[in-house]
Amino acid sequence: MACCAQFLDKYEYIIFDMDGVITSEQNYWDIAALTVYELLNAPHYYGTEPFDPAMALDNVKEIRKEVFFGDKTITLVKERGVNSNWDLGYVVFAYMLTGKCATYKEVYDYISESSLMAFDLYEECARLLSEKLNLPPEACRRNELIWNMCRDTFQEWYFGSDEFEVFYNTKPRCPGKPSMEMREVPAIELGDILLVLQTLKNSGKKLMIATGRSDRDVSNPMRLWDIRKYFEEDAIATYTHIMNAEDRFARMGRKVLLTKPEPYIFLKALYRTTYSDEKLLAGDYDKSLLSKALVVGDAGSDLFAAKRMGCDFLAVLTGVSGEKARGYFENEQAEYILPSIKEMITY
Repeated sequence: MACCAQFLDKYEYIIFDMDGVITSEQNYWDIAALTVYELLNAPHYYGTEPFDPAMALDNVKEIRKEVFFGDKTITLVKERGVNSNWDLGYVVFAYMLTGKCATYKEVYDYISESSLMAFDLYEECARLLSEKLNLPPEACRRNELIWNMCRDTFQEWYFGSDEFEVFYNTKPRCPGKPSMEMREVPAIELGDILLVLQTLKNSGKKLMIATGRSDRDVSNPMRLWDIRKYFEEDAIATYTHIMNAEDRFARMGRKVLLTKPEPYIFLKALYRTTYSDEKLLAGDYDKSLLSKALVVGDAGSDLFAAKRMGCDFLAVLTGVSGEKARGYFENEQAEYILPSIKEMITY
């Protein structure tokens, strides 16, 4: 009979990232690569080449291999704290469009040789885009005009052109894109995921999610795999919460960046999505919960956010680098490193 691994005895709350932990991120990386490819090559954006979305999708593996330099760029920017695949696409697109880098390999080399972390990367990209496009720097920063263009292009690929128009009530820039929404696969065998979640919940653990996906994006695998029932009410914190909070603070004249590696999304899950954003940012919450909470993630942004929050971190090696990430997490002093969430239970 399955039971919780002994090291979990000290934790009451377990906060899961989704991609690379429960869901595979392969589909998202494909979409991010297609986004960069389209932005740089299609005539309805910044390119001059004829663009056929169906043909691009047919060649997505080759496109991704080129755009992300054999996935090395994905690994690199994740280690620098870049969390969202919207941000991944934005960074690569910016360095290429502005001529800072002439090839995708140079993007990897440049970031490798720099010491820039996530928010510094975004700021440099905004400056370069501003100079290249003759736009105010504000229009090129995260959550603004050019970044939003990258995000919307990504979402067109995820939903498909027709569903994008219905969901966002706006015309897609590229009609005829097929939907990639149903290409979701689990990070490990679905039966193993279900057993882990059921065992943890039956053992009295309170399970939560803090993800870089939007509400809509996270609901799809939860519905397909019937896993929503394992998580606490008001404990599914998504990128939609980040966007809403950043927008609301901006309208109040307060510019805040809340994406990982900031701990906001984990705090939002732990203290429930109904808890006041003002109180979260002010540190006005019951800090005794932090020692009882464990964050489970696959990337540097998850680890950095957990550490800033004051929680222990469990790294799983089901992300882009697999077992090769072990040394990274050892160097960053993750409390636990496991091959997958499967090892959170024993028999």
